[in-house]
Amino acid sequence: MKARQFVGGLVREPLVHFLALGAALFLLFGLTRETDQPSERRIVVTAGQVEQLAGQFSRTWMRPPTEAELASLVERHIRNEVFYREAQALGLGEDDPYVRNRLALKLQFVLDDLSAEAEPTDAELQRFLDEHAEQFTVPARLSFSQVYLNPDRHPDPAAEVRRVLEALRGGADAAGLGDPSLLPSRFDDATLPEIAREFGEEFADELAEVQPDRWSGPVPSPFGIHLVFVTDREPGRQLPLEEVRPAVLAEWQDQRREQAREEAYQRMRDRYEVVIEPEAQAGAVIGSNPANQAAARPGAQGSAGTGGPRRDAAEGRP
Repeated sequence: MKARQFVGGLVREPLVHFLALGAALFLLFGLTRETDQPSERRIVVTAGQVEQLAGQFSRTWMRPPTEAELASLVERHIRNEVFYREAQALGLGEDDPYVRNRLALKLQFVLDDLSAEAEPTDAELQRFLDEHAEQFTVPARLSFSQVYLNPDRHPDPAAEVRRVLEALRGGADAAGLGDPSLLPSRFDDATLPEIAREFGEEFADELAEVQPDRWSGPVPSPFGIHLVFVTDREPGRQLPLEEVRPAVLAEWQDQRREQAREEAYQRMRDRYEVVIEPEAQAGAVIGSNPANQAAARPGAQGSAGTGGPRRDAAEGRP
C-alpha cells in the first residue's frame, strides 16, 4: 500500500513531469537529426547580416555598437536561427495559422517588389490618366444662397413658393423670408458631393443645372423646399499629367501590383488540384447557424421542424 502511495505521489510531482518531457524532446531531437543533411546543421552568418544587425542597433541607439554589443547581437541572431531550424524540424509551424499567414504575406511582399521594378513611360501614364480621369479631376464648385420653406407650415406650399420667389426677384432681403432652419443660408466654393451631404443628391443635381445670378426654384430636398441663388459656378476639369504625375504613377503602380499578384496566384494555383469536400461546401453555404446545420444533416427533419416555429416567432411572422 505504501509503495502504491509513493508511486502515486511521484507521478504527481512536477519535477517528474519536467524530466519526462525533457527525455521525450531529447529522443525526438535525436530521431530528427538522424535524417539531417550536413548542410542543414551549418549556420553561416554573413558579413552583410552582421552589417545589418549593426545598422539596426545604430538606428535605435543613435550610435554604433561596441564589440561586446555586436557579439551579443550576432549570438542572438544565431540563437534565433537555431530555434527556428529546430522548430521546423519538429513541424511546429505546419498547423499554426499565424505562421502560415505570415509566410503567405511575405510571399505577397516578394511579388509586390518584383512587379514594382518596371517603370512606365509617359505615354502609358497618359493612357492610364485618360482611362481613370474621374480620379484626377478638379471637381466643380458652386457658391449659392438658399431660402428654406417648410411645406408643413403652409396650407398651400405652391402659393407660398410663388409669393416668396416673387419677393426675392423684386429685391426683398432673403434674411427676412422663408421658415426657420438650422441649414446654412450661404455656401461658398462647395463641391457637389459636399452639397449632397447637406441637402441630398436630388438637390445637388438640380442645383448644378440652375441658371446663375437669379433666384430660382423650387428645389426639393429631404427637408422641404428651397429657393436658390447661384452666385458663382466653377466647372470641373481634368488635370494634365504634368500636374498629377506622382499621383498617377502611384495609382498605376498599385494597380500593376494587384494585377501581377493575381496573375502569379493563378499560375501557382493551377499547379494544384483543389478538392473541396461536399460536407465543407454545405457548411460554407449554410453558415454557422446551428439550426441551419441541423436542418442540413440527414435525418434531422424532425429537429428542424421543431425549431421552425421558434424561428418564425423570432422574425415576427405569424
